[in-house]
Amino acid sequence: MRNYFIYQYEDVVSSTGKLRVTVLFVHQTKISSQNELAQELNNFFQEHSITDKLVVLVPKYLDTSSLEYFKAGRDITFQRVPGKSADYFDKCLMIYEYDSDGSFTLIEGKKPKHESKFISQLLRSGSTVIFQNNGGLVESTPDHHFVFPSNKHCAKFIRTGNVLINQSEIFFLAVQLLKHTKDKNIIYCDTSSINVLPYSVFELRRRFKQEFDCPIVHSFESYDVFEKSTDSFSPESLVLISSSTSGNIIDRLLKEKRADKEQIQVVYFLGPNDKFLNHSANIICNLTKDSDFQLGEEEFETYNNPEDCKLCKNHSRPINIRGDVFLTVQPKVERHLLTIKPEHFAKSISTFAEHYKSGLPNEGVIKVYYKDNFPDANYEVYFDIVYLLKNLTTFKRFDEALDRHIDKYIPANTKYLLRLPDIGSEELAKHILSKIPSSIKPELIKLDSDFTSKITEESGTVVIVASCITTGKKLLQISRLMRNMEKLNLVYFVGIYRPVNDKFSTDLISDLKKGKDKSDERPFVAVETIYCSIQQTETSWELEKIFFEDFIGSLDEDKEPEVYSYVNERLEILRDNKKLRGFSNDVFLKTVGKQDLRLRKNFAFWTSFEYKENEIAQSEVYFTISTIISNLEQKQINSHPSLKQTNYVRNMLSPRNFHRFNDGIIQASLLRSGKTEYFAYDLDSELSLQMKEFLLSIIDKYNSADGEALMEFLLAIGIRRLKMRKEDLKEVLNKAIGCSDKIVTRFSEYIYQTTL
Repeated sequence: MRNYFIYQYEDVVSSTGKLRVTVLFVHQTKISSQNELAQELNNFFQEHSITDKLVVLVPKYLDTSSLEYFKAGRDITFQRVPGKSADYFDKCLMIYEYDSDGSFTLIEGKKPKHESKFISQLLRSGSTVIFQNNGGLVESTPDHHFVFPSNKHCAKFIRTGNVLINQSEIFFLAVQLLKHTKDKNIIYCDTSSINVLPYSVFELRRRFKQEFDCPIVHSFESYDVFEKSTDSFSPESLVLISSSTSGNIIDRLLKEKRADKEQIQVVYFLGPNDKFLNHSANIICNLTKDSDFQLGEEEFETYNNPEDCKLCKNHSRPINIRGDVFLTVQPKVERHLLTIKPEHFAKSISTFAEHYKSGLPNEGVIKVYYKDNFPDANYEVYFDIVYLLKNLTTFKRFDEALDRHIDKYIPANTKYLLRLPDIGSEELAKHILSKIPSSIKPELIKLDSDFTSKITEESGTVVIVASCITTGKKLLQISRLMRNMEKLNLVYFVGIYRPVNDKFSTDLISDLKKGKDKSDERPFVAVETIYCSIQQTETSWELEKIFFEDFIGSLDEDKEPEVYSYVNERLEILRDNKKLRGFSNDVFLKTVGKQDLRLRKNFAFWTSFEYKENEIAQSEVYFTISTIISNLEQKQINSHPSLKQTNYVRNMLSPRNFHRFNDGIIQASLLRSGKTEYFAYDLDSELSLQMKEFLLSIIDKYNSADGEALMEFLLAIGIRRLKMRKEDLKEVLNKAIGCSDKIVTRFSEYIYQTTL
């Protein structure tokens, strides 16, 4: 559970250039644990890079000791933020205090040149992030569309109630309502789903120790107020509208003299700019995307006249959304069947696999479940640069590209090679030293807490050597710490660059390249780049280890030696992952016949090159499937195909994928690389039935090639990765319990006991 609202945005309104900002919003009266706050910041920055400004918003009622967490104690609070330094805080940290009127006062840091614009953009961006993260925009399926209470037809509508989920986010919106609720004794909400907002305002006033009579909160059906009543709202009341796409409800309230203009506030607006300008003082957040607000939502088409509705003409059924909380529609379930088409599969994936497959099933560059120097963390996909450098002649693509990059990007005035602390970076730096001319004699330095003291030269070039990077945290840290060494040039030299997506990569490289000015841009070069998963928590192997540690406790070694041996051997493999530097083989469970899963000929995603079945590592197959899935995860929800999820769209991997890809190793790769949401077949009876029928068929064929991944499917059920409707799951497990194989039977009995 998140206790704080943390977000990032780009500001091109209050700044002459693009200003990237991170915001931490605090609403508590006291921060109970500085460590928990630091951990929440760490979790956020695992997926986000450091920005030009770090803004902390705190209430005026925050106790003094908690405020010191952002002042004297800031090094501890932000200890896990990449690139942190005293210089960064002095230049970039801003602490704003908000009061009982929702006004913001800077109490620490340098005031922005256009402060009012800066605050306005900060609030607009935060409110928009809340809206988008919580699925505030409801989209219809092709067979139906919505009819607003105003009788407009549309394929989408805003449901503000969806947005009000997390306490810290609700308070963020409530702060913006403080000034509008002053001296109001009644608050009318156009839907009861937003009643939490005024009550949060009252709680804020209590924390500010204001004396006030708690206003009455009523809810009404927005357009029914015009149809069923002619009464006006009392002068001491506030009319709170959840959303509007035109501002027409404001116009009508004013035209019919139901309320004065200053009495009306709309939480979210998404519509034409001229309509917004007419009512800007009455709108909390303008969601609409424009040239200065790329974070926003695109306007969507509405039809005032049903006869002109293109949706109706396309035989889409109009569904009314009249009512206090609007219509609740069932999530739209999208079923995805993987293909080799470009929208599913980037050719760069197979190209990478072709050039970095080792030709040996038990070792190689591409591995899983390992990370250097971190005892409790393991990347889902890991690239072994040490193995790569020791076998360069086998990997001609990397060998040739590495030589070209060394010739091109290691300048003659290089004074230092600053390498990251992992062994791969050390080996890469040593290789660079062996390849550059003898006239260049840079000093090799390891990144540690006092590396800057070892850099004594005032001019020249420092080449920062990294074997493999994902988020670039250490490179950002180096960049920040070396900012005062203005006469030294920096070059970032990376072996394999593996960001999760293009946007993150663009932001990171942009941050790293920044120098004093455009002429001082710092080169960032990578010998190889691949977009792939950077997951290192709750991987399938981590969940598997927990599952087997629990399972083995239920076994009697003397009475069930065969089952005990199977589980114990697997646990030993999982516990040895650090010693093995990750898995090339042993990625998956063995078959019931104790055989390794192997790839057969004609793998759909490797048709561009030849391979021998006995020369392929399991990890290389897993990498291919995992990267396809990871790339689909990164696509926006409105890009087809995408595996992103919202409250109203559930993107799943169709059970038909297991028919299409009938090699056990591919099926196992899908199960382990996909998230639970992609296999949540319990949400759809048809999908659950399809999955049940497939599993029943492979149980029947458990000792044949068709059933070789049965243990992986059972494990996926056991770790709750694969879900079905209860009645379907019971049928599957009962069938497996009746299997003649002891391991399958005992495995299934335990899963039945723990999941049903």
